[in-house]
Amino acid sequence: MINIALIALLLLVLSGLLWLFFSHGLDKIKHPAEWKNTGSSGERIVYETLVKKIHIPENQIFRNVYIPINNNKTSEIDIVVVSKKGLFVFECKNYGGNIYGDVKKQKWVQYLGNKKSFFYNPIIQNKNHVKHLKKFFANYNIEVPIVPLIVTISRGKWKVKNLGTTDYILGLNCNFKDIYEKMPNSKISTQSFKLILNKLALLSRPGKVIEEKHIRQINKKAP
Repeated sequence: MINIALIALLLLVLSGLLWLFFSHGLDKIKHPAEWKNTGSSGERIVYETLVKKIHIPENQIFRNVYIPINNNKTSEIDIVVVSKKGLFVFECKNYGGNIYGDVKKQKWVQYLGNKKSFFYNPIIQNKNHVKHLKKFFANYNIEVPIVPLIVTISRGKWKVKNLGTTDYILGLNCNFKDIYEKMPNSKISTQSFKLILNKLALLSRPGKVIEEKHIRQINKKAP
């Protein structure tokens, strides 16, 4: 006779194991704060991918980097990877639904069910991050190569017009590993490697005061 209760228990255990190993379950248990919303969870997924699949050393990955800009303001970068090839700047967009954009236009649109939302062109957004990062390192006479990349976290259906040869959208028109492996080492990046690491370490996740100040800065810009 089939024991229905036993089968139900086994199915429950199996579903639990599947959740742990295929839905970042273990990491969600270890780092619950990293999975508090779609934004932070998207960044966590990218971080885990860089470490476990691309094999970037953890000490070369900086998250939530607040670059100082004019008038005592900051520009926040989701993830910066430091290598002897240069810097790689990631803007993470963990968006679902249908997303339409044009590289030449400032506003892109997301359709999620019956809801229509506009958001700032992430390619322009990330190019601004690169500009601020270059200006920051210019203070130390470092002209390091910097590559901006947009990450879609494999969610949503993205349709983007007028993509240029260096407009990288991971999961749409390129693979980070291919870009990384083809890029040659930079003499400046190699010579200034430790200095770059030290400077970014001071700007990465600096604390609640800086974060809250940056949020207030963003809210003032909002229409």
